[in-house]
Amino acid sequence: MANLSRRGFITSAAIGAAAVAGGVLTGCSSSSSSSSAANIKWAEETDVIVCGAGGTGLAASCAAAEAGAQVLCLEEQSQSGGTTALSGGVFQAAGTEWQKEFTSFQNDTPAIHARCYVKQAEGIGEEDLITTLCDAAPDDLKWLESIGTEWTSVYGNCHVPYCDAENLHADRIHVYKGGGAAGGGKIVTDLETAAAQNLGVTFEYDVTVESLITDGDNGIIGVVAKKDGSDVNIKAKRGVVLGLGGIDRNEDLAKALNQQQYWDLTTQKSYIATTATGDGIRMGLEVGAALATVGGCIDYDLATGNATTNAVAQIPCIFVNANGKRFVCEDATYAYTYRAIFQQATQLDGDTWMVLDQSMVEQKLGPWYSDIDSAVAKGTLLTADTYESLAEAMGVPAQTLAQTMNDWNANIAQTGEDLDWHRNTQLIQLDKPPYYAYKNVSANLGSLGGLKINVDAQVISLSGDPIPHLFSGGMNSGGWYGLYYPGSGTSLTGGLAWGRIAGANAASTTSWE
Repeated sequence: MANLSRRGFITSAAIGAAAVAGGVLTGCSSSSSSSSAANIKWAEETDVIVCGAGGTGLAASCAAAEAGAQVLCLEEQSQSGGTTALSGGVFQAAGTEWQKEFTSFQNDTPAIHARCYVKQAEGIGEEDLITTLCDAAPDDLKWLESIGTEWTSVYGNCHVPYCDAENLHADRIHVYKGGGAAGGGKIVTDLETAAAQNLGVTFEYDVTVESLITDGDNGIIGVVAKKDGSDVNIKAKRGVVLGLGGIDRNEDLAKALNQQQYWDLTTQKSYIATTATGDGIRMGLEVGAALATVGGCIDYDLATGNATTNAVAQIPCIFVNANGKRFVCEDATYAYTYRAIFQQATQLDGDTWMVLDQSMVEQKLGPWYSDIDSAVAKGTLLTADTYESLAEAMGVPAQTLAQTMNDWNANIAQTGEDLDWHRNTQLIQLDKPPYYAYKNVSANLGSLGGLKINVDAQVISLSGDPIPHLFSGGMNSGGWYGLYYPGSGTSLTGGLAWGRIAGANAASTTSWE
């Protein structure tokens, strides 16, 4: 079989499709000279290989070791943590003791949580996967507590307009001591690393997993890894778990699979670990895995933090596109709003804007109210005494922007409601000059879409069958969300839950030898 580039996604997909023709995995890895396990020279062997020592891989390693398996965790970086360690470190769950302690939501359940996620997945998420995730989340948080996590507060997402009528939103975002801000995730990944080491997991750092080794009779039997500059074959007798994240930093894969991620990488700002290049997804494609819920991103406004939490008042503003027209509910949860921003920016080939008045200063909201003059001098904010003059500075049609603002003010004065986009908060007129405009910039925290899995975290082939001995979780997998990120804590909960499911099931799989 021909060698495959780590970025050769088109060839990989084609080879993968051929490999599972008729529902039977055949062929060999890109680095293996034979499809027969008997002819492979093994440098190491173990029961379960976990690829990646981020949140997903650490959870999988612990679960597999708890189930009695010998576990080897391979990590490209020189330490554990991955993108999870860079995150704020919050988790979503419903019906927990901490939700009851810290919030007014006393009757929330995983089933209600799942209904909310299913609704936000907009018809493309897999209900059985979402239900499995939400059912697992409370026990997973208790497991984190058992290894040293101290839960201190719970808050909620901002709303999604089409979910409100069903009363599905609740405070479910759990924060632990030391978490809740960038880099707080390292606390929990350090605890998971220590737990894994105590369970006997072997970690090998500065090792890059290059490809999966397949066998016509047994499925996935190991990996090819680059170690100390050389490729070595490592046998996995029970299973391989892929926990290498999404295609976040891979422009080629993003261009082919995820337009919004490509837009972010080429025109906006990314805050993802540089090693998150989609290698787990690439390797899955090479052996014929199917994809699920590919497209969309975890995008938000780093400068303002607008709509990232319901515990903080939203900035009084409206969003307008390059034509000067309003296009979205501004206090909806951040990734829902930023999907609309991406769509408007690409459809109209122009920027979108946040338009504000003196209400921002009066309410002391946003990052600029205490020093407006400095923000204006730096060009962060544009300012003018009339809507028309502000429009000229923004480069949008003056008459249209003025009409948009006047319509908003008149509607609020007459009805007190947002009849167009169903905003819940800051239902006030924006008629106090001078006015300001801020250009929206997406801060990317990762892509959505990964390998298709079932409720046992087995990777599913293009023919619809599980690929023997191959598991995946976290953002390396898909199907348990939709095309916009449904709120803070979802990805870390997905990494924890699917990692633990994948590790436990890999450990319980009968050895192929």
